[in-house]
Amino acid sequence: MVPGLLYALPMALLWVVIVGQATLEVFMVGLLAGIALVIALRPPAFAVRWSRLPGQLLALCLYVLFLFRDIFFSGLDVARRVLARDMRLQPGIIAVATGDRERSPVILALSADYISLTPGELVVEVADNHLMYVHCLDVVASAAIAEAAQAQRLRLLERVMGREA
Repeated sequence: MVPGLLYALPMALLWVVIVGQATLEVFMVGLLAGIALVIALRPPAFAVRWSRLPGQLLALCLYVLFLFRDIFFSGLDVARRVLARDMRLQPGIIAVATGDRERSPVILALSADYISLTPGELVVEVADNHLMYVHCLDVVASAAIAEAAQAQRLRLLERVMGREA
């Protein structure tokens, strides 16, 4: 029951944010909808390690902050290129390995989503559940930082999932 509530509580809080009314009734509707989704979808059970939870939450906050930072600065870069007379585009496709030893589809999906959300880059293909092909507006600049950026994402995602050593 506890893992189901751990899935349903964030959904209830998200519902309160979406509706824009912080009332008990709105929270309860979100909680009941979250419990219904948990029952219907039956997510895999997991053991909660309360000692790791603060670190996982910190890693999740850092992941979201880095995502917003990258969206902001990538958006500025794309806007600068579009407004310039000479766009200086060198489009191309690069291969980026997730670096995940377990080849988790969750890590792959979150990494691909992160990359695709940032303006100027888009994951166009995935191979063998660990290799992403990314279309970039500037292949030279993206290739220079792609592996380091993915390593940082992987470290944060592994901490969020509780897989750090």
